[in-house]
Amino acid sequence: MTPDSRRKTQDAGRTTPYNADLHIHTLLSPCGEIEMIPPLIVEAAKVAGLDVIAIADHNSCENAAAVMRAAEGSGIRVLPGMEVQSVEGIHLLCLFDEIEQAEALQEAVYGSLISLPGGAYRYSEEQFVVDWEGEFVKYCEKRIALPTSMDIDEVFERVAKIGGIMIPSHIDRQGTGIIDILGMIPETPDINGLEISRNITPDEARVRFPSVGNRPIFQNSDAHWLSAIGERHTILHMAHRNVSEIKLACRGVGGRRVENA
Repeated sequence: MTPDSRRKTQDAGRTTPYNADLHIHTLLSPCGEIEMIPPLIVEAAKVAGLDVIAIADHNSCENAAAVMRAAEGSGIRVLPGMEVQSVEGIHLLCLFDEIEQAEALQEAVYGSLISLPGGAYRYSEEQFVVDWEGEFVKYCEKRIALPTSMDIDEVFERVAKIGGIMIPSHIDRQGTGIIDILGMIPETPDINGLEISRNITPDEARVRFPSVGNRPIFQNSDAHWLSAIGERHTILHMAHRNVSEIKLACRGVGGRRVENA
């Protein structure tokens, strides 16, 4: 047995329960409150007892690196990502380990944002990019509140190729949830897990939406203001706090699992 395989075997029996909120917005999202700056997000996550958080602004990761920097020394693992809106209108959590991975997806997303004629886009001055202390850097002038031209299959393929995980957001929500738009959870792509909104419980979701099947269900805050952070969270039993382990937890490998808090 090689050292790597021995380590993997040992890790399989050493899972730790981590409190995770994998859907948090910053003030970059047009719908995010001005208080959603990196140091205050990290402090709120600490107060909420979270071990892992993910930054998932709409169609952009420009504030994710700042939150990662603000979390240094806090004991909280920050996963960079974004909430991509597909051409169908579906909101999709796309999460990564490294900021470079998220930035690679962001390049594709920025290149595929649907355009509006003339000056019809009105959110540019509500899309704040800040540094790790929360100081203003610039406005994001991309049309991040609009859908992309990528369908769900293309988003899934791009995320998988980069090494991330794609989780459909708040599947029960009207207008942006995958079930409302497609009528069901499709058999393809091979979705690892699903997120529900605060308006439904996991048990209710499985009854109301049979196509959910046995897929693991994530509960996140979808926080747009500080007091919401950690109000809904998921317990992830994993050996390490990274995307590969989240995927293994979704599949129930080696004692890893997704547990609803």
